[in-house]
Amino acid sequence: MNKQHLLSNQNIFIFSLLLSLLGAYIDFKYQHSSHDIWLVIMFIFSGIAIAPGYYQFKNNAEHSMKFIRPLLHWSGALFAVIIIFAYQRSGRLYHEEGDLVVLLMLALTTYLEGIQTGWRSIFIGLFLGFIAVCVAYFDSYIGLLSSIAVIAIAYSYYRQADL
Repeated sequence: MNKQHLLSNQNIFIFSLLLSLLGAYIDFKYQHSSHDIWLVIMFIFSGIAIAPGYYQFKNNAEHSMKFIRPLLHWSGALFAVIIIFAYQRSGRLYHEEGDLVVLLMLALTTYLEGIQTGWRSIFIGLFLGFIAVCVAYFDSYIGLLSSIAVIAIAYSYYRQADL
C-alpha cells in the first residue's frame, strides 16, 4: 500500500469534506440523539492531520516539526473539546449547545491549520463553520452542503491538474 499517495493533500481533503458532510447528515437526521458525533469527528480530524507528519517523521527524523506542530495544535484543540464536554456532562451546557461549540472549535482548529498547510484546510474550516450556522438556524441544509462539497471537490481536482 502506498502510504504517501493515501495521505496526499487531495485524498485528505476529500475524506475531510465527506466526513464533514456525514457529521452534518447525522446531526440533521438524529438531532436529539447525536450528542457526541462532533467529538468523534474531532478525534478523526486530529488523526488525519497528524498522520502525514508522523509518516514523514518515522521515515526521516529531520522532519520532526512536520509532526510536532500539528500534534501540539490538535492536542490543544482536543483538550479544549474535552473541557467543553465536561461542562456538558455537568449540566452547564445543553447537549445541542455543546455540540455546536465543539463544531465551532473544530472549524476554528481546521481553519488555523490551513494557515500553515494551504487552502484546502482553510476551506474545510470555513465549510465546518457554515455547517455550524446551518445546524443552528436552518431546517433543511443537506442538499446545499452536498452541492458545495461537490463543487469544492471538482475545483480541487481542477486545481491539482493545474499545478
